[in-house]
Amino acid sequence: MSSTFTSLHCHVIFSTKNRQTFIDTTWPTRLHKYLGGAVNGLKAYSQGVGGTADHVHLLIGFKATHCLADLMRELKKSSSAWVHDEIGLAKFAWQEGYGAFTVSPPARGGVK
Repeated sequence: MSSTFTSLHCHVIFSTKNRQTFIDTTWPTRLHKYLGGAVNGLKAYSQGVGGTADHVHLLIGFKATHCLADLMRELKKSSSAWVHDEIGLAKFAWQEGYGAFTVSPPARGGVK
């Protein structure tokens, strides 16, 4: 094969600091839109974003050159700054860790 082909998809979950219910019902759609755009801005592929008052779920497609840890660090850093600036919630923070699970292409439709 003369070129590289990858199909790398992860279901990523991360929560607010101490699982506090920071994400109230008035702004999760804006947050999810921001997260999807931030993923795309990092040259990955946002394939879905959702969540609840204390955590978010993302389905992300990766290039072979991506490092998951670097992408997550930048995503959480920029989205925290967005919440501080756009929502005005100065005490908002994400927990340090995250969960990431590989997803096969046929299973992507079942990720929620």
